Amino acid sequence: MKDRVLPLLGIFLVVSVVQFIGVVYLYAPIANTVPAGEPLIPRPLGFALSMALAVMFFDWVNQQMRHPVKAALTIAIAQALLVDVDYVLSGERSVAAGAASAVVLLLSWGLGGLIYRRLSERAPT
Repeated sequence: MKDRVLPLLGIFLVVSVVQFIGVVYLYAPIANTVPAGEPLIPRPLGFALSMALAVMFFDWVNQQMRHPVKAALTIAIAQALLVDVDYVLSGERSVAAGAASAVVLLLSWGLGGLIYRRLSERAPT
């Protein structure tokens, strides 16, 4: 762990500074002045497209890790950390809603990773 302290401190500082500056000077001014508007495409199609992009990202992560369950849980935990934890700590989401969202993420990606692994084992090579 001692050999990782300096790199961890470095990434903490860089990500924190870039995110803070990016949110304060780029994201927030746009989010506070430009309304979201209507959905770009019908909601069911938008959901399907979003899921297709997430699955393609999962496929890339899985190709790097060579372990579908770990890849799926990595995505789920990253989503929970980036959205649920941040939103709960900033007061934009209740603890119960954050916990429920994290459960949905872990269940959906965890089961998805298991199914992917099972179907991969059965696929002809």
